Amino acid sequence: MIGLSVGEPDFETPSFVREAAKKAIDEGFTHYSPAAGYDELREAVAEKLRRENGIACDYESEVVITPGSSSGIFLALLALLDPRDEVLLPDPAWFHYSTLITLCGASAVGLPIKFEQTASLDIEEAERLITDKTKVLILNSPSNPTGIVFSKESIKLVSELAGEHDLIVISDEIYEKIIYPGNVHVSPGSLAELKQRTITSNGFSKAYAMTGWRVGYLAGPSEIIEKVTALNGYTLVCPSSMSQKAALAALKDPRTVSCIKEMVDRLSGRRKVVLEALAGLPGVKVHPPQGAFYAWVDIRGTGMSSEEFAYRLIEDERVGVLPGTIFGENGRGHVRISFATGESQLGEGLERFRRFVIHNASRHA
Repeated sequence: MIGLSVGEPDFETPSFVREAAKKAIDEGFTHYSPAAGYDELREAVAEKLRRENGIACDYESEVVITPGSSSGIFLALLALLDPRDEVLLPDPAWFHYSTLITLCGASAVGLPIKFEQTASLDIEEAERLITDKTKVLILNSPSNPTGIVFSKESIKLVSELAGEHDLIVISDEIYEKIIYPGNVHVSPGSLAELKQRTITSNGFSKAYAMTGWRVGYLAGPSEIIEKVTALNGYTLVCPSSMSQKAALAALKDPRTVSCIKEMVDRLSGRRKVVLEALAGLPGVKVHPPQGAFYAWVDIRGTGMSSEEFAYRLIEDERVGVLPGTIFGENGRGHVRISFATGESQLGEGLERFRRFVIHNASRHA
């Protein structure tokens, strides 16, 4: 079985980050930390956001460290939503969003992504979908599963929408450093008109290959961060003490820059391999990813549904991909391929994928 479905980098956490965690354990950082996280890490996060993202925030009142970015998003939703509220999110989108929204007693409302218009959100459709119950808009750029990067122009349109309808924007930027040439990441919180209505969510799992360390963070208006911090304390208690020390090393050690560059260079090479392998396949169209490490593949021309394609690919060729329908209504007729796996495994998996498509095309003909 070759798995091309998991959203986890196959790279090791940098050695100096691992050493920082070992040192923290030896120095006794094995107890509770403050619910908001260590001041030193929050200050480093605030500095990173100022330097890299153009977001000015006070680390004491506008930054909270969470046990992973996923839990941070959940806590932010809990702080913002009442039962029967509504949340707009891109369609397709990471399927955890809709589940977390449901757990808050609210409803997820899918906002179609328009690929034919340089991957923008359908703002006209958003105007139609917004009701007096709509409280939050989620953005994810670069996107899981599509790999799109929203342009500054798209984000400005979102800012106008949010301002007009008094929406809070949760910007999930976990893939921000995995960007391919010709694309630029823009943080919504860097726009003056969005500063006071944006919660920026990020973490260390993807760019720093620290999925198992469970460290994330939120930055946003102090009144929201205060509520998230209280929820953090009552539910998750605190982020891992030694993991916070590892995250601090990832942020402050200059060697991190070369580690990230090496990873992105290799992912860029794999992206090229995926695009070349799938080019010209009958009934298949690939949307070239602008960021992250996923290929969003339109398989409607094969005559199979997303689920049928994914299940038969497992049965016939022992290759796992994710059916697009789990990412939303607009995911129908698509599958997601993850290329966050070793080059040899990826190459063999793509060869099997090609064989499956070609075989079924000839049979279909």
